[in-house]
Amino acid sequence: MNPIIEETIRNFDVGLYRPIKPRMLDLGRPLEPRAGNLVKVITGMRRSGKSYRLYQEMEALHAGGVPWERILYFNFEDERLAPVTSSVGDEVLETFQSLHPKAFEEGVYLFFDELQEMEGWGAWMRRVVDTKRATIYVTGSSSKMLSAEIASEFRGRAVDFELLPLSFGEFLSFNDVLDSPSSRASFSTAERLAVRSAFGRFLQEGGFPAAQGLSRQEAIPLLQSYAQRVVARDVIERHGISRPGVAVAFAQRVLGTNARQLSIRKVVNDLKSAGISTSRELLADILRYFEEAYLAFAVKEFSLSLAEGSTSSPKLYAVDPGLALANSKAGTNDAGQRLENAIYLELRRRERGMRKDAVSSYRTKGRGLEVDFVAGDVLDGRPRKFYQVCETVRDEDTLKRELRALWEALAESGVEEGLLIVGDGEEKTYEQDGKTVRQIPAWKWLLTEETE
Repeated sequence: MNPIIEETIRNFDVGLYRPIKPRMLDLGRPLEPRAGNLVKVITGMRRSGKSYRLYQEMEALHAGGVPWERILYFNFEDERLAPVTSSVGDEVLETFQSLHPKAFEEGVYLFFDELQEMEGWGAWMRRVVDTKRATIYVTGSSSKMLSAEIASEFRGRAVDFELLPLSFGEFLSFNDVLDSPSSRASFSTAERLAVRSAFGRFLQEGGFPAAQGLSRQEAIPLLQSYAQRVVARDVIERHGISRPGVAVAFAQRVLGTNARQLSIRKVVNDLKSAGISTSRELLADILRYFEEAYLAFAVKEFSLSLAEGSTSSPKLYAVDPGLALANSKAGTNDAGQRLENAIYLELRRRERGMRKDAVSSYRTKGRGLEVDFVAGDVLDGRPRKFYQVCETVRDEDTLKRELRALWEALAESGVEEGLLIVGDGEEKTYEQDGKTVRQIPAWKWLLTEETE
């Protein structure tokens, strides 16, 4: 019996991590343990709270009557076990069975953290699914676990859940501003003031759980270290990048381009001017690796074609507005870009379960005007919802510009209503030619459940 594995299993106590503040990611009803169960897989960037979401699920199971002797948690990112192979996984199960002999007979609940650290994890997990009476939860710091690897190894035996850093509603709960704010239909004057003040902090501090409550002097280096670790472990090391300096410099550029278009051709020229030789092909690969590691997301223009419908450069959005700010140059503020970033991330949460590119940007066919987001599936035949985001529309010219794009998009798509989300402003309604645009403060939209 491996003494490290035995010690790890014996010493694990979820009570050490209390209070465990709940996350809003719904994993559905726990399945009864049996062979052949679906595996529930949670992915997201490192330090976004995946482990705590597992702890939350474990506590719920225990509160529902499952004894701790039937619950196994193991984190495969323990450097003492390197290299982590399938034999390490076998030892984990054998050790737990020796400590709790009846667990597998009665049905065990397995929680495996950062399973992508195991070499050949897919084949090993498939064997566990086929042979153990178990309910299985897995986390990983790569979206690749949800695509090619799971498709080939699990053959329809896994359901995926994406966990992003804290939403604004979760931010309010974590910082004790309001309890369960998303379930409220209205707010008192005092609550509105508190929430609006917290919203400004949210756009600066972001939603990584460990950064909550820290001073800027503490939070900035922490968030910078998060980005550095993702680039080092999930990009350079995982994909064997032979020129790590290129990946590091490109990551800084990507995070500094938050909520803007990125021209890879221009980045190649800029890096070459700085003495860093690279190619468009390498940067395109690295950008894809950044997306797999949840560092940033590339948002393309909406297209009704199954083929790539636009040659324009995608807009990039960081996984968290606070992370983007911490990794930007000291002279950068970009409050409008961080607002747009927060809206994109919330749309991504709300469109969970849709196909790839369910959230995209939109350019009108008439005058080529840009609408920040359209949410919908290309096979639906038409866009579903349009969203324009602006820090403030108190200037009349700005308001006209933002509305002009929405009116044109609504007219040519047949959609009846659009949404203008503002960082600074109140609720209003605009009408034109039988179409409607609703203006809503960003903080309120982030706490409002939309209906079809």
